[in-house]
Amino acid sequence: MICTIAIMAAFAIFEGQKRTTSAGDDAQQNGSYSLYELERQVRTAGSGLVQGKNYGLWGCVLQARSSGAARLPAGALASPFNIWTSSLAMPVLIADGGAGSDVIGVMGGNPAGRVFKAPVTSVPDATHVIVSNSFGIFANDYLLGTLNDGTCSVGQALADPTTLNNVALNATNSLSAGMANATNLYDLGNAPVLSLFGVNTTTQSLVTYDLLQRPIAGTAPGAIPIADGIVQMKALYGVHLTGADPASIDAWVKPTGTWSVATLTASSTAANNAVNQIKAIRVVVVAQSRLPERGNVSGLPITLFSDLADATLHSTFTPQPQYRYKVYDTTIPVRNSMITKWF
Repeated sequence: MICTIAIMAAFAIFEGQKRTTSAGDDAQQNGSYSLYELERQVRTAGSGLVQGKNYGLWGCVLQARSSGAARLPAGALASPFNIWTSSLAMPVLIADGGAGSDVIGVMGGNPAGRVFKAPVTSVPDATHVIVSNSFGIFANDYLLGTLNDGTCSVGQALADPTTLNNVALNATNSLSAGMANATNLYDLGNAPVLSLFGVNTTTQSLVTYDLLQRPIAGTAPGAIPIADGIVQMKALYGVHLTGADPASIDAWVKPTGTWSVATLTASSTAANNAVNQIKAIRVVVVAQSRLPERGNVSGLPITLFSDLADATLHSTFTPQPQYRYKVYDTTIPVRNSMITKWF
């Protein structure tokens, strides 16, 4: 009996240490991968479209459809994306979640060979558009046309252009009106990013939502989980306000007030100015261990962005005492906003 009690006591201690180690490892892996995926997406925000800044692209209202259904402008979205209110073309935006997690929206393309606009010369019908030169446009590439009414129309190339200037559109993934009234065409590539990133508090996971809702294996994906064990995500804008260096960051600001989604997208001019000023995104994610400990291991609220002198930029997260947490913080430059030469 004494030997059994001693063995069970040693086993309990070992299991407790094992639980603590494995729980910390889970939180570390999930937090690291979350930041990796967010950084990969935000760094490429605006790619393939940066030359549209001076031609009415940034801040235009997106109109799009996929699989025969209208997708943009987006209607009411399910949680955690229900705080998202924008359907405008912008490289990156942050929707403030208040005490909860923020939502980050990213837009970018992956064109194989074309990064400049293709001026539209005529639109003979809803399934064709004639451009001055279709070099670099290939079958299944998504195309973005700036229309003279201030909106943007998303379509998809049906096949490689048969001539140097005639682009056929896939009617299933293009608006029924086609590119009517389009002035310029931009190539988004065959896998553009029009995505939202947020935290699902029910499943405690970082999730992403494709605004075009392109099907995966024939099924509309909805919200797709990226990493488990993520319980909080907060973000700040790094903005350039004054000074000779257009790539410098003069201040960190919360996505509220002047920098809220509503204000930044109030007009195409406001959106265009915001693209000039937003140079980086600073993101913090909080990862939680998968299993609770037998006793309390966490205490006071965790202060996020605590290194910033301006306390109004701080956010707090209140942990559950029986779980372990790891906080990951990174600054992601929005590289395409630093391009200052336009063609």
